[in-house]
Amino acid sequence: MKCPKCREIITEPAAFCGHCGFNFTPDLQSKAALYLELKGDLDKLRSIAKDDLSAGIERLSLKIEKVYSTEEGSAAPAPAPIKIEAAKPAVIAAAPKVTKEEKLREALNFETAMGQKWLLIIGIVATVFGVGYFLKYSFEQGWVGPAGRVCMAYLWGAAFLFGGNMFRKRNLENFGLYLSGGGIATLYFATFSAYQIYHLIGQAPSFLLMVMVTALAGLLAVIYDNKWLAVLGMIGGFLTPVLLGTGVDNQIVLMSYMTILNLGLLGVAFYKKWDLLTVLGFFFTYLLYTAWYAQYYKPEKFWPALIFVTIFYLIYTVMPFITRFVQKEPITGKGFAIIIPNSFIAFAFSYYMVKEHFSLEAVGVISVFYAAVFLYMASYAYKAGKQNTEGFVVLAGKAMLFLIITVPLIFSRHWITVFWSAQAMALLWMGARLNNKHLSRSSLALFIITAIKLFFYDYPDVFHLNGSYNIYPDYWYMVVERWITAVIFLTLFYTGSDMARRNKLALVGQEETYPHMYGLFGVMLFAFLNIEISAFFGEVLPAARFAAISVLWALFSVGMIVAGFRTFSAALRKTALALFMATIVKVFLFDMSKFSTPYRIFSFMILGMLLVGTSFIYHKYKNILLPQDKEEEKA
Repeated sequence: MKCPKCREIITEPAAFCGHCGFNFTPDLQSKAALYLELKGDLDKLRSIAKDDLSAGIERLSLKIEKVYSTEEGSAAPAPAPIKIEAAKPAVIAAAPKVTKEEKLREALNFETAMGQKWLLIIGIVATVFGVGYFLKYSFEQGWVGPAGRVCMAYLWGAAFLFGGNMFRKRNLENFGLYLSGGGIATLYFATFSAYQIYHLIGQAPSFLLMVMVTALAGLLAVIYDNKWLAVLGMIGGFLTPVLLGTGVDNQIVLMSYMTILNLGLLGVAFYKKWDLLTVLGFFFTYLLYTAWYAQYYKPEKFWPALIFVTIFYLIYTVMPFITRFVQKEPITGKGFAIIIPNSFIAFAFSYYMVKEHFSLEAVGVISVFYAAVFLYMASYAYKAGKQNTEGFVVLAGKAMLFLIITVPLIFSRHWITVFWSAQAMALLWMGARLNNKHLSRSSLALFIITAIKLFFYDYPDVFHLNGSYNIYPDYWYMVVERWITAVIFLTLFYTGSDMARRNKLALVGQEETYPHMYGLFGVMLFAFLNIEISAFFGEVLPAARFAAISVLWALFSVGMIVAGFRTFSAALRKTALALFMATIVKVFLFDMSKFSTPYRIFSFMILGMLLVGTSFIYHKYKNILLPQDKEEEKA
C-alpha cells in the first residue's frame, strides 16, 4: 500500500506519511493498519516449508489407499491420486468494528500527532519568542549591542534552515520542514528588528533583504515540494510593505513590488499546480490595494492607481486562463471561480476613480475593455474544443455582462432598451447553439427586464406617457424613436420565440418554452398597439378614441384567429374568441351609451363585419380543424 501523495510504500501505522508528511484520513489509517496486519499473516504462511506440506499430503494419501484395500480386497480399484488445487484467496467479509482497537488506534494517532507535529510547532514558536525576548532583555541589560542582537537573530534563522535541510536529508522531512519554516520567520523578524526597532539599516536595504527572504521561501518550497513554505513566504512578502512602512506614500514602488510579487507567486503556483497560492495572492493583493486606496488615494494619483488595478485585473484573469491551456486541462467554470470576484472588484475601483476624474460615460471605456478581454478568451476556448464548452459559457457570459453594463453608461434612456434586446437575442442564440440552458435562461431574464423597462420606464419617463394614455406635449413627441425602440424589441422577442420553437428549448422545467414566449409576445404587442392608438386618437380625434380601441380589439382578435388556424392552435383561437366577447361587451354596454351616432355606427359596422367574416372562416375550415382539435385533445 502506497502513500497517495509521494507513492512511497507505507511500512508502519501512523497518522501521516513518514516520507512526505502527508496527513492520512482516519479511513486511510484503518485501511493501512489492516493491510499491514494481513501482510504479516501472509508472510507467516509463506514461511511454512514446502517439503513438510508435501510429506503430510503423501502420508494422508497412503492411509486412504490402505482403507480402500482393506474394505474392497485386492480387486478394488485404487483411488485416484488426490489433486491439491492452489488455494484461492478467501473473500473476507467486512469485519465488525472493534471498539477497543479503534480507541487504541485513535489514541496512538493523537499521541503521534502531538509528539511529532504540535510539539514541534510549539517548540519553534517558543524558540522564536525566546529569541525575541533575549534580544529585548539583552538590550535592557546592555549585554549585547543592537548590531550583535540582529546578527544573532540572523544566525538563529540560518541555523534553523541548516537544521531543516539536514533533517530532511535524514528522512525526517516533516521535522525539517517545520524547522525551515521557523528559520524563514526568524529571518523576517530579524530584518524587521534591524529597520524598525534598532534603525541599523535604511528602508531600501531592509526592503531588499525581505524580498530576498521571500524569494528564498519560494525556492525552498519548490525544492522541498511543500506549498506551506510558499504560503509563509507569500504572507511575509505581502507584509513587507506594512512592516517597513514609514507613513509616507510611495505609490509607484509599492504597486511595482506587488506586481512583481504576484507574477512570481503565480509562476510558482503554475509550476507546482498550487491553486491555493493563486487564491491567497488574489486576497492579499486587493486587501493591500484597498488599504492603500483608503489611506493615500488622491485625484492626482489617478493614472498610476488605474493602471495598476488594471494590471491586477489582467494578472488574475489571464493567468488562470493561460495555466489551463498550458497544462492542457479542461476549461471549466470551477477553474475560473476567481475571475468573477476579481473582475467585479477591479471594475469597482476603476468605476469610482474614472467617474470622479472624468465622467460616468467614460467608465464605459473600462467596461468595454473588460468585455473585450473576456470575448477574446471565450473565442479562444471555443476554438480549443468541446471539452472547454463550460469555460466558454462562463467567459461569454462575463463578456455579455460587461456589455450590458456598458450600454447604460455610454447610451441614454430608450437606446438602452434597443441594445439590451440585441444582447438578449445574442445570448439566446449562443444558448441554442451550445445547448446551454444557463445562457438561454439568462436571455429570457434579460428579455423580461427589457420589457419591464420599455413599458414601465421608457413610456412614462422618456416618451412622456401620462396616466390618461396621452403623450405630452403631443403625440408626435419622439414618435420615431418611440416606434423604433418598440418595434425592434418586439421583432427580436418574436425572433427569439421562433428560435426557441425550432430548437425545442425547455428553459423552465421540462416543458418547451416557446408557447409561453409566443403568448407573452402577443400580450406585449397588444399593449403597444393599445397605447399608440389611444395616444394618437386622444391627440387627433378624441371623440373616436374608444371606438378606435374597439376596432383594434376586433382586428386583433381576427388576427389571432387566423394565426390559430394556420398553426392549428386551439388555445390561440379560444383566446381570440374571448377577446371578441370582451369587444362585444364593450361595444354594446359602453360604446352605445357614450358615443355620438356617427362613431357608434362606425364601431358597430366594423365589429359586425369582422364577426361575420370570422364566422365564415369557421364554417369554411370546419372539416380541416375538427380532426386537428381531436388530435390535440387526445394528445
